[in-house]
Amino acid sequence: MLLGLLALVGQAHAVICAIDEVPAATLLLPYFEVCVQAPCATTPNGSQQNTLFSVNNASATAVLAHVVVWSDLSVPVLDFNIYLTGYDVQTINLFDILGSGKLPQTASAGQDPTDTISPKGAFSQDINFASCSGLLPPPTLPSDFVAHLRASLTGNPSAVFGGLCAGRNFSDGIARGYITVDTVNNCTLRFPGDPGYFLPGGTGDATDQNVLWGDYFYLNSAAAFADGNPLVHIQASPT
Repeated sequence: MLLGLLALVGQAHAVICAIDEVPAATLLLPYFEVCVQAPCATTPNGSQQNTLFSVNNASATAVLAHVVVWSDLSVPVLDFNIYLTGYDVQTINLFDILGSGKLPQTASAGQDPTDTISPKGAFSQDINFASCSGLLPPPTLPSDFVAHLRASLTGNPSAVFGGLCAGRNFSDGIARGYITVDTVNNCTLRFPGDPGYFLPGGTGDATDQNVLWGDYFYLNSAAAFADGNPLVHIQASPT
């Protein structure tokens, strides 16, 4: 009887257009909060409220991922690339970016000849993406651009946007928004809405490689609270 029941259960498979926790071509962090200025509390080393997330490669093949930070009104305010060797994991602390402009430090083999920035494991691939020369590893963001990010994500006017606001202002000093992560063929500074980013069959910047997975974590030291969940995994289909 047991064997019969197991035969009925069968093997679980990923279903395109379903929101299931399987490797995907796009990851979504649906919401983030980071305390960046008064009246909430920050120090040079941390924030009262923060969000962390991880981008993981489920494949032995090295891949590129393109991260886009959006305001809570769906305005893209920042993008950057990360390189993942096979089975690599990259954790991103949003206060590092919004507090001091520090982007994740990764590099493909061509920008990391000594294999010290993105070291590969015994069973993982490490290759060169020539398009990443000059882009990886990324430099620290200039202070005026960090100020733009803080303004845009707290609902204040930004000089980069001509004095306009990119998000809602709750007057609490908390940056809010969401994040998307796509597998890409090349290092790019285009946003997903730009021409050439998405093309049929994964021939644009974005690819159809269903290899990414990840988790996110909310931290609130003032409330002695922490919580985490899987990111939303969005699979690509060539059809």
